Amino acid sequence: MSQQVVVDIRTRFLRDDQRCYILFPGNGYRYYSYMRDNEVVFLDLPGFPWEKGEDLRTIPDLVERIVVSERIQDWHRKDRPSNDLPIRDPSKLTDFRRTAARQQFAGLVRGFFTTISAGDIIIVPAPGYEDDMLFGEIVGDGDPVWSKLPGYPDEKVPGRQVKWIARVPRGQVPPWLERKIPSPNPLRQVEQSYFSDIFDIMYERYYFDGNFACKFNVKSADFSSLDNFLFQQIVLYAAALHENRQEDNIKDIAKRAISVVVSELDFSQDIPDQRISINSPGHIVVYSKNIIPIIAGVFMALAVLTSTTSKISADDVVIENSVDRSQISQECISDVKQEVVDDLKAMGYQRWQELCTIEAQARKRTQISSGMDARSTGVAPKQDRVH
Repeated sequence: MSQQVVVDIRTRFLRDDQRCYILFPGNGYRYYSYMRDNEVVFLDLPGFPWEKGEDLRTIPDLVERIVVSERIQDWHRKDRPSNDLPIRDPSKLTDFRRTAARQQFAGLVRGFFTTISAGDIIIVPAPGYEDDMLFGEIVGDGDPVWSKLPGYPDEKVPGRQVKWIARVPRGQVPPWLERKIPSPNPLRQVEQSYFSDIFDIMYERYYFDGNFACKFNVKSADFSSLDNFLFQQIVLYAAALHENRQEDNIKDIAKRAISVVVSELDFSQDIPDQRISINSPGHIVVYSKNIIPIIAGVFMALAVLTSTTSKISADDVVIENSVDRSQISQECISDVKQEVVDDLKAMGYQRWQELCTIEAQARKRTQISSGMDARSTGVAPKQDRVH
C-alpha cells in the first residue's frame, strides 16, 4: 500500500471586507515593547469603566467614561496624590466639557472595540528605523482583554488580542507607510490601494478580492533571465494544464514536451502575472484570478519531495492548509486537490520527471522555493522554503 503525500499550501484567505489599521503605541512609543511582547494592542485608557457584557455601541455615557480615564491618567502623572483621588463613576462627573475632540475620540474608541473584527490587520510603528514594525491580525471578538501597564499601577487598560504575523525593520517598510506614521490620531485606517503591499509583507500566499498571490522566495543574489525562464516554465505549464482542461484537450498533454505545451498557451487574462523583488534574499510574487499560482507551488513542493521519494501516486496526494480553517479555504483545498490529481495523471511519469528536472535546475541556480511543506505520511515534512 502506497503512502499518502501531504502538501500544506499555507495560504491565507482574506475577507472581501478586510480592513487594515495603523495603531500608534502611545506617546513616545511608550507601549511598543509591551504590545510586541504580549501580543495585545490598546488605546491609552487606564481605569476605563467597562462592565463585562456591556456594548459600547449602545452605552450613552461613552464620553463621560473617557473623561474618567483622562483624569485617572492625570492622577498617575502627578504621582497619585492621596488627597486628590480621581472620580471613577462616570455618573458622578459634573465639571467637564463635551468637546469635539472628546466626541471624536469616543467614536474612535467605539470603532476600535466594535468595528474592528477578528482577522483585521493591525500595524504598530516602531520607535527606530532598526526596530521592527509589527504586522498582526486581531484575534477574537467580544469582551476586551485587560492589561496592567507599568505606568498605571493597579489600573486595567482594555485592549484587543493580536497575533503578530510579520516583523519588518522600520527602515525597510514601503515609503507610503513611513509617511503615514507621523499622525495625531492613535488609530487610522489604511486605504485598500495599499493592501497588496501589506499582504506581501505578512503572507507568503493569500487570496483577496478574487485574486490569488503566491510568493516564491529566492535566496541567490543573482537572478538572470535564464533563471526566470526556468521558473516561468513551471508556472506557465500549470497555466497550460489549466487551459487545456478548460478546452477538454488535457488527454493529449503527456505526448508533448513541456516547452511545446507552454508555447501553445493562449495568453488570456487568466494567465498569471508577477512582481519581482530580488534583494538577496528576494522573492517573486505570482498572482492570478485562478488557483494557478497555488498549483505551481504544489508542483514545486512535490518536486522537492520527489528528490527523496522514489514515486508519488496522484491518487495519494492530500492537500491541507494549516494557516486558515475558513469555509472558503476548505473549498479551495478541494479544488486544488482535484486539479493537482488531474494534472499529474494527465502529464504522466515522463512529463512529471521533466518538470522535476526543470524545478531542480531552478532550485540549484537560485535556491528558489515555494514556501509550502510536503511530506509522506509518517515522515517529517520536506520544507520547500528558504532558510
